[in-house]
Amino acid sequence: MTTFPLLKTGAVAQYPLEASVRFSTEAVQFLDGSEQRFKLFSRGLRRWVVRLDLLDEQELGAVIDFVDAVGSMAFAFSDPASGLTAANCVIAGERFDATMTGEMTGQATVVVEEIA
Repeated sequence: MTTFPLLKTGAVAQYPLEASVRFSTEAVQFLDGSEQRFKLFSRGLRRWVVRLDLLDEQELGAVIDFVDAVGSMAFAFSDPASGLTAANCVIAGERFDATMTGEMTGQATVVVEEIA
């Protein structure tokens, strides 16, 4: 399985790291007015906003190539906070920004979401 590229420092992300966990519950209302609720996922699904700054051309190119290659396919992502690997992740369609403003000043923002 494809994995998210590491920086030259060996890190996956830089600070500040924005991470969240989402839970989903379904509610069914019956004709008698009673309700039943149940979980849609067996556990919370994680989401990371990975902001990368001061990248050189090689690091920025690796991130861009990865996003282009993986598209909407699943890949493995190492949680920067815990070090645990999430096996089923995708690039969220919200945004992917990559710019190179000068030497050693590349920036990228990638939103990674874990899927069930």
